Amino acid sequence: MGVNFPDPSIIWGDGSWKAYGTSSNGKKVPVATSSDAFTWTLTSNDALPNVGSWVSPSNQAIWAPDVNKNDAGVYFMYYTARQNGGTHCIGVATSNTALGPFTPRNTPLICDTAGGGVIDASGYDDGVNRWITWKVDGNSLGGATTCQGGTPSGAYKSTAIKIQRVARNGVTLLDSPRTILDNKGAANNGVVEAPSLYKIANGNYILFYSAHCYSSDNYDIEYAFSSTIDGAYTNRGILIRTVDNKGIFGPGGIDIDPNGRNVVFHGRTGANQGGGGRRYLYSAVLTINGRAVSY
Repeated sequence: MGVNFPDPSIIWGDGSWKAYGTSSNGKKVPVATSSDAFTWTLTSNDALPNVGSWVSPSNQAIWAPDVNKNDAGVYFMYYTARQNGGTHCIGVATSNTALGPFTPRNTPLICDTAGGGVIDASGYDDGVNRWITWKVDGNSLGGATTCQGGTPSGAYKSTAIKIQRVARNGVTLLDSPRTILDNKGAANNGVVEAPSLYKIANGNYILFYSAHCYSSDNYDIEYAFSSTIDGAYTNRGILIRTVDNKGIFGPGGIDIDPNGRNVVFHGRTGANQGGGGRRYLYSAVLTINGRAVSY
């Protein structure tokens, strides 16, 4: 599309593909449409013009929206925003149409002040249960990582990827959260984030996520496997990174459609642009064969 469109998510809804992005292009949640999931057109729609009364009035930026459709045909959006007087939390909003506007709930769905806040929520339906995954934003508290607002010191903080079951309506939490993945310290600069789940053959699961700092060219898209959806994910691999020489720098923020093939993610078009560089929307079709993943 030639525009900044970070942290995209993808869904087929109301007759075409939809992609939603982090606040940009003058919208809280911009929306793009496509007939083939490859050629995208930015719409004039703002999917979430009202971000919710719980969001800080001085910082209404929305990160990493993720849209799904429940059994009643209602679309629900998970999104990240800064709570008034607090850390980043995950909110939820609903709409009868994929383009919105979505109506937010008046209170956040998930917060974790002690952990540094929560970001990057993603929904998944395994055919029986619905789930929500997210990142605990521990690097916002500092520690050894360079991906923070201060000076690195001490040990790396946990940036756990967590999962929790939700009701079939997609907006009611059930049970308790569990940690399914965490960073590996210096090996990935103390950051894993942006989870996205899919059920593969033989009842196993693959978790896609990003590692390293989003502003670095080391940022990449990785994956890991588990025999249970809420178990520990191991056997980590790398899907795409800057050094693959695809002309994409710092690829990240992948989202996989429930069909298990179509994905969207973002990346920059030049080296060393940092967090201020435009992050463009990219599309791909995945092939998952056992533990071999390609595009």
